[in-house]
Amino acid sequence: MEKHLRKSLVAYLITFFLILSSDLITKQLAEHHLHNREVSLLPFLHLVLVYNKGVAFGIFSNAPDIIRLPLVLLSPLIALVLTFLYAVKRKDITNALLMGMVAGGAIGNFYDRFFLGYVRDFIYLSYGKFSWPAFNLADMGISVAILLLLTFSLGHSGSHRKN
Repeated sequence: MEKHLRKSLVAYLITFFLILSSDLITKQLAEHHLHNREVSLLPFLHLVLVYNKGVAFGIFSNAPDIIRLPLVLLSPLIALVLTFLYAVKRKDITNALLMGMVAGGAIGNFYDRFFLGYVRDFIYLSYGKFSWPAFNLADMGISVAILLLLTFSLGHSGSHRKN
């Protein structure tokens, strides 16, 4: 196996399992310690257990199961395949790390949906009138990875224009 491909594959798998395991462990801890309880860590950062039957940020949570279930069960599996193929094709460690984050987060939430019927969210941001829907480490992994991918992509395309 080519050296760059092997490094990308290892980076992808390590990141995937790191995000997945930390997500599942923190969700279990949240269920154990936050049941019927809210903890304020900072004026804007709260820990509160929320069960989400929808997709990202509760979207489609009230949709009929015939629409919601295929969407929430198939999307993570497609994400797993696409991120793996992209990481292997690009042979870039940074890209492989970010793809592993997306895949680990997608499968972390897939686990909850498949085995529990909902996703366990527990991180809640609010300050004054501002509030953000509750989320978990899987959501953070996906969001941070996509933000970094976009940032690197915009920076990379900008450097091409200058030349």
